[in-house]
Amino acid sequence: MTTSVDEEKKVIEAIPGAFEIENDHPYLVGTKCSKCGAAFFPPRYICTYCLTDEGVQKARLGNKGTLYSYTVINVASKEFNPPYAFGFVILEPEKIRIPTVLTGFDLKEELKSGTQMEMVIEKLRNDEQGNEIVSYKFRPVA
Repeated sequence: MTTSVDEEKKVIEAIPGAFEIENDHPYLVGTKCSKCGAAFFPPRYICTYCLTDEGVQKARLGNKGTLYSYTVINVASKEFNPPYAFGFVILEPEKIRIPTVLTGFDLKEELKSGTQMEMVIEKLRNDEQGNEIVSYKFRPVA
């Protein structure tokens, strides 16, 4: 009987290209319109404000914001194990609402709307092969 050596496990981005890391600081990657200045995440190729498809370019967005609203999910899904917090953060300085998993606080405690939040990259789950799937999340600023 032979035994096989396990393949090396990988770290995989849940949404390829959604974020970049520079000097240990993660940033979301979206688009900005060069005509009206609107920012988008996830990226868009047509500006929904001025309706142009010219000048909408990839852009590094902020990594801090304020909590808009959230809820605690207590029902299991294929991708996530409950309980976990999911909500929206208003990204600074772009003023766009980002859907995100929230982390870094006790789910038994309530976060208030307006809480200052910062982006982190953390494990989301493992896939069927045991690879680590990572994503952006937001946590309260310490």
